[in-house]
Amino acid sequence: MSNAPIVEACRLAYSGFERNRRDALASFLHRDVVFEFPESLPYGGRYEGIEEFRAWWTVLYAEYYDYFHYDAHAVIDGGDHVAVPVTARAQARNGAQMENEHLFLFRIEDGMIVHGRIYADTAKGRDVLAGQAPRRYPKLDVIAAARVREAGLPG
Repeated sequence: MSNAPIVEACRLAYSGFERNRRDALASFLHRDVVFEFPESLPYGGRYEGIEEFRAWWTVLYAEYYDYFHYDAHAVIDGGDHVAVPVTARAQARNGAQMENEHLFLFRIEDGMIVHGRIYADTAKGRDVLAGQAPRRYPKLDVIAAARVREAGLPG
């Protein structure tokens, strides 16, 4: 079975930031769909069934974010899975803004999405929800660190 309709719906839902159109993708959600979001976020967890999933979105916008927009890097059809790496742009209710990389992974059965999971840098999300700029660390100088270790010097 071809996932072409779901792939196209993902393109519409996750491309163009403010132009995201999610209605077509929602039509492919199985009534017993399960979505999982990282539990390190205050709205994380496992949400079962279309009613609970839709309620999750309602609470997400009512409590946490003014908007959450996406732009897909690709939509990858893997047969029984569709993967969508995206750049996400969001503004928390407190006004803090975030740009983050996410990956949506959907499991497909009989032309319907039966499971979804979001993989993301949740530390950025927590920082933004706390009203802080996302914490960033400088790139580790791995060459220098490796030479110190090889020389037997304390790191």
